[in-house]
Amino acid sequence: MSYKNILVGYDGSDPSKKALKKAVELSKIMKSDLHIVGVVRPFQFAAVDFILPEEIEAYEKEEISKEERFLKEALEIAKESGIEAKTKVLEGEPAEELMSYADANGCDLIVVGHRGAGGFKRLILGTTAGNLVKYANQSVLVVK
Repeated sequence: MSYKNILVGYDGSDPSKKALKKAVELSKIMKSDLHIVGVVRPFQFAAVDFILPEEIEAYEKEEISKEERFLKEALEIAKESGIEAKTKVLEGEPAEELMSYADANGCDLIVVGHRGAGGFKRLILGTTAGNLVKYANQSVLVVK
């Protein structure tokens, strides 16, 4: 089986670096286009908190800037292997955003690390990888 468009979710964590390495390797072997996508989660706060809109905006700008740096790093890793990749920063819930991007861009394989930067809280709420495996229209490769 050959894949023409490979999407990798990247957040700068060690598992996502392993996923990127595998996606680059597959892209090179299959001569596939590579899409590297980072997702910034929406600002979350408790109902009792009062957060000024300026603080939320500053948080979101900082998170987007951080994700852009991660994607720049990922792009360099791909280039070192001779792969030109497309990058994109999205905002929302990671699994949903990755699935939407894959559908909209004709990606036929989604590659992710077995866990990202979310930690224990994300384990309780459900993982991005788990949701992709359950709900994505594409094949999903979870890299350990």
